[in-house]
Amino acid sequence: MIRVQLSGQLKEWSSGMSRVDVESGPDVISVVRALDARYPGLGGRIVDDQERIRPHVNVFVNSENSKELGRERAQVRDGDTVHILPAVSGG
Repeated sequence: MIRVQLSGQLKEWSSGMSRVDVESGPDVISVVRALDARYPGLGGRIVDDQERIRPHVNVFVNSENSKELGRERAQVRDGDTVHILPAVSGG
């Protein structure tokens, strides 16, 4: 199982859940697909039509930024925690 921590407005798309466990494949995109299967529309808030992480979304595998691990193809393993954080802006 992969534990997924959702922050910000993403919780609106997951029935208010900030923590979700999913059985998932080998990488971040598989986690996103599993989330979207459970909560339709959530995946589109995280990745674009080409399954690339949206520029305003930060994804971490445990404490490492997915940008440094291969972005969408960053590997995940059973027991990992994936943190998905939409960027916060405003004034």
